[in-house]
Amino acid sequence: MSDPADRPLEPARPEPDEPGARPSYMPRVPWRWVLLFGGLLATVVGFYQVRQHQRADALRAEILASHDRNLRSLSERYVAFRQRIERWVVDAAQAGEPERWVDPRLAISGLHSGDGLYLRLTVDQARSVEAVRQGALGMGEDSLTRCLGLAPASARGLYATGEFLTPEWLEEVRSATDLMRLRVLDEQLARNMEVDVPVLATLLRSQYFLLVIQQGDNRRDAPVDVYLWDLGEDRQLLRARFQARGILIPVRLRFDGVPSAPPTHPPLFSGGAHDCSIAAQIKALTGEAPMEIGSGSALETELGEPEAAETAAPTPSEPGAPTPSEPGAPGAQPPEVPAP
Repeated sequence: MSDPADRPLEPARPEPDEPGARPSYMPRVPWRWVLLFGGLLATVVGFYQVRQHQRADALRAEILASHDRNLRSLSERYVAFRQRIERWVVDAAQAGEPERWVDPRLAISGLHSGDGLYLRLTVDQARSVEAVRQGALGMGEDSLTRCLGLAPASARGLYATGEFLTPEWLEEVRSATDLMRLRVLDEQLARNMEVDVPVLATLLRSQYFLLVIQQGDNRRDAPVDVYLWDLGEDRQLLRARFQARGILIPVRLRFDGVPSAPPTHPPLFSGGAHDCSIAAQIKALTGEAPMEIGSGSALETELGEPEAAETAAPTPSEPGAPTPSEPGAPGAQPPEVPAP
């Protein structure tokens, strides 16, 4: 019997596996458990998505029902109101320069106690409905209505706060599928109903609509077209084109016993001056006499005090008489007006 130690070394050979069986050296994967866990996870995810979809459908239906129940009447009035003023604006812009006309019954002072709506656009912003909406949202402040003595509401608020009353907002709710987005819309609607509805209801009760269409980038160099409508009777009251010719006249008040303030040089050709110039022309068109400032012998004769005027301010023709500075001239100081 031979000694095993004396046998030559031979390479190890794997035992042959059965046909189609996994090799013994490869790890075995528990496919049964993998498939079971994967199926369970897919079932949970699918159930969650179905549940979220059901919640989104329920919330969408609730939002639409609440809107229809509480805001349907206001929404119809709001849409009709906007369509009416947008039609007026576009028609006015497309008609070109308006023929100057004013209703003989119109008195600007009669609008002081009424509620109104004011919109100012450039001519490019007034040529289409979409441009009107964008222009209204970007409308800034001016002094024209204050110079008229009116306090209408800005049309910017009508567009900025009333979007939830439009068909486009309802379509956004109907097309929303994300539950979080619908929750945001629901919260916004609740806030709109509490805060914005009273404001919009007041705007829809406006009695007049004042429209200013700028023919250029500013109201100083280019004319403006001004329109006024009676919203209650749905009729136009005024249409005209005006060119601003405004200048500020600085005046200083002097009180006895009080030292005068140092002189200042305010801008003479400001936006407020041009707006007040346009306002004065509107008043003049409606029959209200605008404020005028004059000088010279004609004014002195009308006042009946030529001697006092000559004594108070010697004319340059007199030898040695100083030349008075005119208000607004370079280097001139504002006239001092004694206070009573």
